[in-house]
Amino acid sequence: MSRRPADLRKLAYRQRWLLWLMLLTIAVQFLPTLFMSFRGPGLINPMVSVLLVLIQIAAAIFMAVGVIRVLTAKGTHVAVVIIYAILMLAPCANLLLLLLINMSTTRTLRRAGLHVGLMGVKPDEIERVLDPNLCKKCGYNLTGNVSGICPECGSELSLTPPMAPG
Repeated sequence: MSRRPADLRKLAYRQRWLLWLMLLTIAVQFLPTLFMSFRGPGLINPMVSVLLVLIQIAAAIFMAVGVIRVLTAKGTHVAVVIIYAILMLAPCANLLLLLLINMSTTRTLRRAGLHVGLMGVKPDEIERVLDPNLCKKCGYNLTGNVSGICPECGSELSLTPPMAPG
C-alpha cells in the first residue's frame, strides 16, 4: 500500500502546535511541585489537587490529538496513527514517541528546504518556501514573472508550473 505524500504546509504548522503543547505539558508536570514549594507538602487544597490532575489529563489528551494531526499531515497510515495515539497515553512511551515523531517531522521539513528552529518553522518561512508564487530566496511575489530571474534578489527561478493539490 502506497503512502500519501506529506502536506508540508499542514505538517509545519502542526509540528509548531505540537511543540507548544509539549512545553505546556512540561509546565503542567511541574505545577504540583510549584504549589508544594509555596504551600508545603500536604497543605494543598484537595480541590487544587483535583484541578491539577484534570489539567494533566487534558494536556495528555491534547498531546495525543497533536500527534494524530502531525501523523495525518505526514501521510502516515491510519493503523499506525491509531497505535501511536494509544501509546501516547503511556507515561514513558509518550516522551519517546514525541521525540521520534518530532525528529522525523523535522527531517521531512528540512528536506523540503524549510529551516526548522527550536519551536518549528516560522509561519512566514512556511509561506515563502511553499508558496509557488513567491521567490524561495527573498519572498518576492513572482506572479506573472516569465523571465526566470527574481527582479528583487536576482536568483534564478524554476519555471515549472506548480502541481495541483490533490
